[in-house]
Amino acid sequence: MTREDDLADLGVLLPSGTSGRSDQTSKQYLRLRADILEGKFPQGAALHETQLSETYGASRTPIREALNWLAHDGLLERAARGFRVRSGTPEDVIEIYAARVALESEAAGAAALRHTDLDMARLERLHDTCCHTNDDTAARVDNFRFHEALWQAAHNATITTLLVRLTTQLRIYDSGPPSNYGEPELLNSEHEHILDALRARDAKAAREHMRAHLEHSREQRIRLFASG
Repeated sequence: MTREDDLADLGVLLPSGTSGRSDQTSKQYLRLRADILEGKFPQGAALHETQLSETYGASRTPIREALNWLAHDGLLERAARGFRVRSGTPEDVIEIYAARVALESEAAGAAALRHTDLDMARLERLHDTCCHTNDDTAARVDNFRFHEALWQAAHNATITTLLVRLTTQLRIYDSGPPSNYGEPELLNSEHEHILDALRARDAKAAREHMRAHLEHSREQRIRLFASG
């Protein structure tokens, strides 16, 4: 199984531009990105190219380039000596959500008008899986995939690229079991409303239901921050 497959299993679309980079740089980029998203490097952890070169058995040049790309993705920030895993505040998460709500509600509206039969089949399958699993981890992965399938159904590469970056940044703030972020029955009900709008090709309703869904998710995070 490739590292791309590993990331797909986590429900993560790869960012545009990954292909076409040097093989070694792309390989180290994908390995580091996956390890960061899986929590192997905690928030605030220092990442030095010399140490990473030894850990991954790679030369320093592709490691250095990979670190720069990850900083561009918003997963890392520059430190006095190299980089560190981004560690933000609750306010950062709220700001990211504000951008995500705007973009993903627009993606839902576009998907209502532009989706193909194949797009709908993917969304229906993922929704059905989410509704019938008792595995929290599987449900979380399929929730990510449902949203990604909707972005793809919008057939707008610019919106998809921006949403990949925003949701990837959100992942480094996630901790604890999936149930911390919402009740599965409510989440599935909200997805069903979005699907109904897509089936009817009702762009206005799709935007409104997606906005309500994401605003509810944002409010849940705010409550978690307040109780932490």
